[in-house]
Amino acid sequence: MFSCRNNWNIAGGYAAYLMMQPGESVLTVEYKLNLLAPAKGDLLIVRSNVVKAGRTLTVCTSNVFVRSNEIENVCAMATLIALKNKKTK
Repeated sequence: MFSCRNNWNIAGGYAAYLMMQPGESVLTVEYKLNLLAPAKGDLLIVRSNVVKAGRTLTVCTSNVFVRSNEIENVCAMATLIALKNKKTK
């Protein structure tokens, strides 16, 4: 059994980061996680995508799957809002 703890947040953060300019950083300002089923299986997979990259906020979704016997089942879904345009020091 796996724990999906922050994997969905990390994947969503990297999806948002890909949309940013050099020197900008990611800070999660809000997230919602829906736990749909136990994460029982052989492999935990998180797929994230950017829904909208705005001027200051980037909205991402993450879907968490668990693979068991070559079958993938969704076990969690998350929506993240990442703060944009904060320069790293």
